[in-house]
Amino acid sequence: MNHTTSIRSTRVPLGAPKLSRPSIPPNRYELILQILAVIFEVVLSILASNGIANLKLRKSLSFFQELFTPSPKHHEPKKTIKVIIAGLPRTGTISMKTALQELGYKNCFHLAEPLCQFENLKRSAEIVHTKDTKLRRERLAVLLEGHEATLEVPGSACLPDLLEMYPDAKVVLTERTSAEVWLRSWHGFGIDLRSSLFRMLGYWVPGIVSANDLYRGWVQLAAERFDLPAPEPSVEMYHAHNAWVKSIVPKERLLEFKCQDGWEPLCDFLGRQRPNAFPHGNESGYLKYYKRVAMVLGFALWVLVIAVMLFGVRLLKLK
Repeated sequence: MNHTTSIRSTRVPLGAPKLSRPSIPPNRYELILQILAVIFEVVLSILASNGIANLKLRKSLSFFQELFTPSPKHHEPKKTIKVIIAGLPRTGTISMKTALQELGYKNCFHLAEPLCQFENLKRSAEIVHTKDTKLRRERLAVLLEGHEATLEVPGSACLPDLLEMYPDAKVVLTERTSAEVWLRSWHGFGIDLRSSLFRMLGYWVPGIVSANDLYRGWVQLAAERFDLPAPEPSVEMYHAHNAWVKSIVPKERLLEFKCQDGWEPLCDFLGRQRPNAFPHGNESGYLKYYKRVAMVLGFALWVLVIAVMLFGVRLLKLK
């Protein structure tokens, strides 16, 4: 595109953020991603060329640019799943991913880290809605190819499949101190990923519709599996899920774990040497900030779409 050439030819002072046009995946959001990439580069270039040194503003814009740059794909077919983190979302799974990586496990699959796994979100949503066991396992195998660990959905929702597919894998059930603490954490997460408002506001934002489909499917599956009165995260769902995991995983393959437990039980279970301090990431703040950014951008894109439609109507009237 000629846009990129003109942007990069702009004189940028020393110390300005390095700009590079992200590679765009061939999906239905390709045009939106291209537009966003150009907008972010133009704004950052203008700020730099005019000597605007507002570091916070430039960092925020750089975050937007990075946020919607698709993450590189890691493809190592010889890897296979060795660890399954079977706990529910909001049980410290991002900290667990960091811990597993420090223990030497490569390419740990987690949909929230890194962000912008648009194709993986779409595939994961398809998996939790797939009733046919053979087809679901085929899709899981494709999704998890090249990874050594899987965390959260769709893996935790499809645990019986993973136990059959990876008979040598060990299972870690991540837990909170109580079901009530877990539920407060879920509701303190901001706008519900399953809500119609989240879906509508973020409709034009890459990955939002797939995330909405995924979490709706996961909660519906849990409600049906555990015979819950409503497809909603609840204290009953937390207890039912954890009891289900303990009932289907052989004791020698299972570790019940809280992040507060630290390295000792985890390393003993996995047979790995203990690093120094156990990682504790700000999972809630990290994800809430991303959701807030996505909703603001979603609203802005709706304004843009409506403006274009009104402009088109005006042109038709002039004709």
